[in-house]
Amino acid sequence: MLTFKPEISFEDYNNLRILVGWNTITKRQFDNAMKNSSFFTVAYDGDKAVGMSRGVGDGGYHLMLVDVIVHPDYQGQGIGRELVTQFMKYADDSIESGEGISLTLLSAYGKEKFYEKFGFHIRPVGKEGAGMNLKYVKK
Repeated sequence: MLTFKPEISFEDYNNLRILVGWNTITKRQFDNAMKNSSFFTVAYDGDKAVGMSRGVGDGGYHLMLVDVIVHPDYQGQGIGRELVTQFMKYADDSIESGEGISLTLLSAYGKEKFYEKFGFHIRPVGKEGAGMNLKYVKK
């Protein structure tokens, strides 16, 4: 049975990143990312971290979904859906009646259809221009 909790070790975090082909981060980056995250949850199968999602925002009207990762051996089992559902609930709970919140994300290539199920749309659309990204900067 899966459990969800807002904690993960540095090693498990980087292991999940490696498993999906993402770059690793340093301990300093990890500590700062965890401290400054607005939302964070990890899916566990027993003691094994098998998925995670994280949100960063301004505490007012903008929240970005980042780091949605599901261990390749656990993909297709609804874990990603639950991770995003928890993020969406967090966003809804963070605003009061009459308020709105802008939710954004940068999808991994080929995963756009997954996020469309939650109401996200591919840009450009309407008055929204194309999403943009600065290349990854590394020292």
